[in-house]
Amino acid sequence: MRTAEWLLPAYLLGVLCACTAPTPKVPPVSPQGATPVGPFIPEARALFEGCTSVPESADSRTYLCGDVAVWMAEAKSGRLEDVFNRARERVTGRYGADVVEVKGELPLAGGSWPSSRFAACPGADGGTGDNCRAGGYATAVTATGGRLRGLGCVARGNARPLLAHCLELLEYVASHGNPEGDVLDPDALLLPPRLPWRALAAPQGCQLTMSTTRAGRIGCGDATFRWNVYQPARTNVTARWRDQGVAELAEALPGAGPVEEVPCRLEHQPTGCLRFTAPTAHGPLVVWAAAVEWEDRALFASCSFLSSEATFPAACNGAFSLP
Repeated sequence: MRTAEWLLPAYLLGVLCACTAPTPKVPPVSPQGATPVGPFIPEARALFEGCTSVPESADSRTYLCGDVAVWMAEAKSGRLEDVFNRARERVTGRYGADVVEVKGELPLAGGSWPSSRFAACPGADGGTGDNCRAGGYATAVTATGGRLRGLGCVARGNARPLLAHCLELLEYVASHGNPEGDVLDPDALLLPPRLPWRALAAPQGCQLTMSTTRAGRIGCGDATFRWNVYQPARTNVTARWRDQGVAELAEALPGAGPVEEVPCRLEHQPTGCLRFTAPTAHGPLVVWAAAVEWEDRALFASCSFLSSEATFPAACNGAFSLP
């Protein structure tokens, strides 16, 4: 999968905040059926196959799908207009004066919703040139239960086939919400976060942005620990899953160096870790990733942290160790 550098900053800008009204607890999604191409629910797999989930917060996700990326962020209350404006700001804040917008309405999920069709092109030519950096849509809808859902999609180069794919993805998330099946709400996080065989911890000052029975992400400043579980475990699938996951991580970090395999332990099991380094504004970032099998499940995990930190800081939860 090709995750272009031009996409990432636009997706990793601010996310919509959730207010504090109570939300019913929702049972975590079963890992059964999760696959290396993404732990998506059955009806979403054909459309989202090959997409990579980026959990930005407990109530927002971005899906990187090659040269297209779609994002969604939910709020329990507020005004639809405000949610729409925040969705627009994800684009205008990234591309600035190069953005040309046409406001209107977008037919999604059986309704008509406020939208912005935008293009980021040199000279603000309205999206008619051949040198556009990106194009796409921002919108907001009212979801089931009165929740508000801010949505957007960016297509590389403003290419028409990619824009058509954007509309397909937006229709799904507007109608059905998160294609992974999880409720996007802090109250729906599985607490404490856990692997199938032990509990994990979010160290003080860290943020738990995803936690289900099959996936999670803990961010601690420049250190991030991510994990995914699928079942039933199959050795050939696990190996391919590891290689694909590492390739996606490397492509998502501009300037990433070569990937090397080094002996390590993941969850105390001897294995080979894939390791690489990428430059950041705060110094070199080191990424470790590996996959192992445990009974009928497979685990893929990665931990990234600044090279100036101790090997495997607290964010990694002791999952990785050297032999």
